[in-house]
Amino acid sequence: MSAARTSRDRRSAPALCLPRLSEAIPYSVVPASQAATNARVARFLLDAEMFDDEDLPSAWDDPLRACEQALAARLRREIGPLYCLQPGFALQLLDAAGEPLGGLRCSAPADAPPPAVHSVEMFWGEVQEQEWSIGQGLEALEAALPGLGRIVLQVLRERCARVYPLFTPDIACEAASYVYWCGEEDEEEALDAHCGDDAQAREAMRSEMLTRADLDAAYPAWAQARQGTVAERPVPRCSLHRASRMLADPRLRQIVADARRLSRLRCDDSFRPTEDGEYIGFGAVLSWQEGDLTVRIYDDLLQIAHESEFCDRMGEQRVALDDPGALGAWLCAMRPRFAAIVLIDRLIHALAA
Repeated sequence: MSAARTSRDRRSAPALCLPRLSEAIPYSVVPASQAATNARVARFLLDAEMFDDEDLPSAWDDPLRACEQALAARLRREIGPLYCLQPGFALQLLDAAGEPLGGLRCSAPADAPPPAVHSVEMFWGEVQEQEWSIGQGLEALEAALPGLGRIVLQVLRERCARVYPLFTPDIACEAASYVYWCGEEDEEEALDAHCGDDAQAREAMRSEMLTRADLDAAYPAWAQARQGTVAERPVPRCSLHRASRMLADPRLRQIVADARRLSRLRCDDSFRPTEDGEYIGFGAVLSWQEGDLTVRIYDDLLQIAHESEFCDRMGEQRVALDDPGALGAWLCAMRPRFAAIVLIDRLIHALAA
C-alpha cells in the first residue's frame, strides 16, 4: 500500500468522538450529611447578606464552595482593583471544640456520627506571592530627600505587619541569620561549628554560602535593620509631611502621599492567625534588584518551613452559626484593612515601576 493511499484513508476515516458527561451530572459527589451541613452554612451566609446574588457562580455542586467563591468575590469588590497583590479568602467548618470538620477522626468509632458544625472560620492570604524589585524607587526617594527612602520602607514594614505582611530586606537579613548562620550576625559561628580552625575548609564553605558581605553588597545599611519602636527610633532627618511639600517630582509626591495615608491607618492584630510554626504568609517578596539575594533567602526559608509546621495565613476569624451579626461586625472591622491593602499595593506598584 502506498504512502499516499494511507494518507487518504486516514483523512477519510471518521473522527474519534470522546464521551462527554451531561451538564446535569455533578463533578463531585458530596455525602448527604455533609451536603445538609454545607447547605445550613450557606443559608447562614446568605441570611447575613455577606454577598449578592451576582457573586454566586452560575453552577455549582456544593453550596458551601459556591458561597466561598461568592464571599471571595464580594470581598475583592470591597477592596477594588489591585496591581500587584492578589488576596484570597476561604471558609472552613469547625466543630464545638474548634477542630476542622472533614478530616480523619482516628479516635472515634467507625459508626460514630460526624460531629455537628458549630462555627465557620474565614481565613485569608495571598494567592500567589510575587517578587517586586523596589530598590530603585526607594533610592530615588533617598536621593530626592535624604532619609525619605528609609521612612517609606519603614512605613511599609510597620503598617503591613498586621494587614498584609511583606518579605522586606530587613526580614531577609533576619531570616539569613537563622537559616544560614546559627542565629548570629554573620557566618563565623557557622564556620566554627562546621570547620573549626581549618582555614582551607572555612574558605571553601564560605565561598559556597551566603555571607554577611553578600548582604551588605545587596542592600544599603538603612534598608537592612528595623528602626525599632517609636520611642527607640531616632528623630528622622525628614518627615512625610515635609517631603510632600518639598518634592517636585509628581510621581514621588504620590508615593509620599500614599505612605502618609497608610501610616495614619490604625489596624490592630485582632485577626492574627493561631497556627503554629514558621510564618510564611507573606503577600510579596520585595527585592532590591530583580532576582537578588532576597529571592534566594525566601526560597530557602520556604523549604525549611515546609519540612515542619508553618503558618501561611494572614488572618482568620471564627463566627458561631448562632451569631450572624458577627459577620457584619467582622466586615466593618476589615474595611480599614482593605483600604490599607489598596495603599500597600499602590506603593509596591509605584516603587517597582
